[in-house]
Amino acid sequence: MATDGPNPPPCNPWIFKFGKGVCVLDGSSNAVERWVRSVAKRAHARVDWHYSGGRANVLHLGFSMSRQRVLNAIYELEGELNGRILSVDGPVLYRKGDRVPKGTIAIDPDIGVIIQK
Repeated sequence: MATDGPNPPPCNPWIFKFGKGVCVLDGSSNAVERWVRSVAKRAHARVDWHYSGGRANVLHLGFSMSRQRVLNAIYELEGELNGRILSVDGPVLYRKGDRVPKGTIAIDPDIGVIIQK
């Protein structure tokens, strides 16, 4: 998906660097931005997103209780997203620096790591 108007603010650098993937979305930038803000507000958590390979990679920064609130909010607000949720709580999109198993030859956003045997 692409940007659909004024660009949303860039992903919070701290969340981008240290956050863990929580869901992957297909949607326009402004629709995703509104929805992710709603999730963060509902969960009282640090959540942000960025495009990776044309998909919105939603990241959470915090502890397990906070992450569970985010997962709950994702399901509660699913119907408000003008787009599609492609995955929740894994697999997440690869980001530079992520550890991958030895023998990995590719990362598919839908099925995850592809390993050559």
